[in-house]
Amino acid sequence: ALRLSINARERRRMHDLNDALDELRAVIPYAHSPSVRKLSKIATLLLAKNYILMQAQALEEMRRLVAYLNQGQALSAPLPATLNPFAQSAVYPFGGGAVPGCPEKCTAFPGAASALCKHCGDKP
Repeated sequence: ALRLSINARERRRMHDLNDALDELRAVIPYAHSPSVRKLSKIATLLLAKNYILMQAQALEEMRRLVAYLNQGQALSAPLPATLNPFAQSAVYPFGGGAVPGCPEKCTAFPGAASALCKHCGDKP
């Protein structure tokens, strides 16, 4: 009886964990497009972590830009590189794992690039 109770509790725990991961996958960009199979648990957590870090970095950059604009700089001042859409260096949203040239700007998890991006195929 005790073992059955423990097993039932563990099944509920795993079910709740899987439901939470499904909810997380639903809000991560690039994680639920038709060309991407369901992400593994670790890939979901890594992608979510990188997305949160990217959002924090974007927020900090926006704060710097607001401070820059609030300083009363003339409009003829050089445009900060982050506002220049034609800047030479592409900024990928998921950190160092981005695959150069990938229009989806995906993260290349080791051995799972094709699972995350239809454009990466079997690239490293």
